[in-house]
Amino acid sequence: MNKATQHKILERLGHMELAELRRLFTRLAEDRDGLQQVFDTLKDGIIIIGENGVPSFANRTACEIYGRTHGALMKVPFEMLVGGTCCWEDIQGSGVAINRDLQVTYPAPRHYNFLITPMEKGKRYLLLIHDDTEQQARGRENTEAGQLDVIAYMASAVAHEIGNPLNSLGLNLQLLQRKVSRLEDEAQEPLQPLLQSALKEANRLDVLLRQFLQSMRPAPLQRSKVNLNALLEEVLSLLEPEIAPRGISVRQDFCAELPELNADPEQLFRAFYNLIRNAYQSIPGEGDILLQTDYNDNVVRVQVVDSGTGIPSEVMGNMYEPFRTTKKKGTGLGLLIVRRIIRDHAGTLSFASKEGEGTQVTVTLPRADKVVRLLPN
Repeated sequence: MNKATQHKILERLGHMELAELRRLFTRLAEDRDGLQQVFDTLKDGIIIIGENGVPSFANRTACEIYGRTHGALMKVPFEMLVGGTCCWEDIQGSGVAINRDLQVTYPAPRHYNFLITPMEKGKRYLLLIHDDTEQQARGRENTEAGQLDVIAYMASAVAHEIGNPLNSLGLNLQLLQRKVSRLEDEAQEPLQPLLQSALKEANRLDVLLRQFLQSMRPAPLQRSKVNLNALLEEVLSLLEPEIAPRGISVRQDFCAELPELNADPEQLFRAFYNLIRNAYQSIPGEGDILLQTDYNDNVVRVQVVDSGTGIPSEVMGNMYEPFRTTKKKGTGLGLLIVRRIIRDHAGTLSFASKEGEGTQVTVTLPRADKVVRLLPN
């Protein structure tokens, strides 16, 4: 097959749906001499299972998926190729087509879709392996985004319902304060502290409500130059009255030459406020928190390490799910919000934890002045 013909076939393949591709592979699989080079350029793994239950043909992608040489793959029985999910004796000659998913964890977590379709009335079978790991990941991200949109909508509706009576309460308290101010001093004295306390709490609820809405529906990033060391010190200063009475020591290992970020300081403040607050709340008694900053050519890195109770392994897999929390008074939204803020900054958020031994949270954020290093001549 000449290169011009190969190019035309590949160009056509790029516009075909996956189901159409599978039908095409079924028709063309036998013509392996002419189409070997075409099959080797495809991203899907193709294996033809012979009458003896072992492969008679495999393309390059199939060898890569199974991590074997072509010769070695030709000796692997059908049952091993499909992870033991079905037996060759059961399907040979049956004409049954099978479509199933298989998730592997070694050497790296991957998600595959297997199409097992008959050839020659079931004497031989075509095994088409599609790696949809990235598609699954995009689906999870879309699901998470949808959950956030639903939560944001619910938050807006609840805030509206709470906000109106809260505003009315504040106005009525101000009117009541004016009337009390016209009373005699002796009559005012026991009432003023009560009114001041009620007004203060109403204002506090209003601020909390607005902060909650801002957290759920982050505004577009208002970027500026950010000194991350200084920002972390501001967060610690705000949390100091809560941390100090617990007997928790906070150690700072800040890199003095830390590059500046081009980021939204308010949103980053909110993210690190949540992470450090989570750290000290995970420590049941006295303990330690380490804040560390460093950098490389591409990113600035922040680590928040605590000596708390750690995160149970069964929680690690769903720690970003809305309303899921291990705290008695938690909302289950904090980490979801933090993750969204870090992602909006094109950064990464990772957790390493062992139950009973504490947690290490690592945040990376892109530098404003990425260093480009060239290879020497």
